[in-house]
Amino acid sequence: MERFPLSFYYRIADQLVDQAKVYRDEQRIHDLYTTLSRYCRLAEVLPQHKSFMAYSLNEKFHHKKIYQDFIQELQMLNQVVGNDSLPQKNNSLSSITERKVAHCCTVGTKSMRVYEEKTGLASVFTFDTTTAKDWNFNLHKVKSSPSPSLSCIYSMPFTGRVSHLTADDSKHGDSNSSLNGSSESRVLQDVHISARLMEGFLELARDNTDKDLETCGILGAFLKKGTFYVTTLIVPNQESTSSSCQALNEEEIYAVQNEHSLFPIGWIHTHPSQTCFMSSIDLHTHYSYQVMLPEAFAIVMAPTDTSRSYGIFRLTEPGGLSVLKDCQERGFHSHPEPPDGSPLYEHCSNVYINQNLRFEIFDLR
Repeated sequence: MERFPLSFYYRIADQLVDQAKVYRDEQRIHDLYTTLSRYCRLAEVLPQHKSFMAYSLNEKFHHKKIYQDFIQELQMLNQVVGNDSLPQKNNSLSSITERKVAHCCTVGTKSMRVYEEKTGLASVFTFDTTTAKDWNFNLHKVKSSPSPSLSCIYSMPFTGRVSHLTADDSKHGDSNSSLNGSSESRVLQDVHISARLMEGFLELARDNTDKDLETCGILGAFLKKGTFYVTTLIVPNQESTSSSCQALNEEEIYAVQNEHSLFPIGWIHTHPSQTCFMSSIDLHTHYSYQVMLPEAFAIVMAPTDTSRSYGIFRLTEPGGLSVLKDCQERGFHSHPEPPDGSPLYEHCSNVYINQNLRFEIFDLR
């Protein structure tokens, strides 16, 4: 647990609180129960961190109160989750348990309408009748907090189409990669991304790419009815080389995510002159995302790779995650194969392109 600062684990705790809020509002009882359980297990080990005694008293008191509330809620939900009359397939409510569940879910519950107004979920989808040729960057200064930045919003044409992304979609030709398929080892919630996400990011990264410098960005998403909708790309201040990229001023990234109630669903970066793969540094970077959110994914853009122009990857579970968890090395290095024989990382099979998804970019550079 000493590998990451205590603030990292409290950020995981905050994300679990946000997830629980969504599941509670949508009465997804089994997902809510699982999320509350994960939070409580994390809260119980936080005092073991070497920095706990010196950490913010306000933060510790805040999460202590949440922990106490969640324990009580878990005790109530335990009666419902164990009821055979509650359908397991889609986590919907049965008529037999509906009143009991409704009572359990009154703890901290807000109406979906209020939640949508607060988070902007009502405007996640835009039904714009403009055509594809009207897509462009409309940059303007953002005067609100957290900091001055450039922002652009894409209004997508309404086509009513959602496309499943596969490993084959990223090929320009034959590939010998061992990651052509996906061997995802757990059931993940679907993720929808904008049709303009990767293209828009490459446009922002073009100057760096021409100089053989990497560029990175962070992806923010809303969670609604069991699906993550990636609506925001945050391009932070960063230091880049031809083979690495380090985000700076992370507090600015967190401020944007918090202000817009976004889940850190993953990240995107370029390999300006390399092939499409996850380096050892990439794997360590992604571990910090996936350990917070199992659906987190990494997009690698490789514009000069003639066999695969991009890849959407995640660490295998439990194989890849366990290897990265135990690895203390830094910089470029090799990793052992996972004990279960799986690859370290794999292509995501739960990511879809949504033609109607609103998309916004914050360029903090």
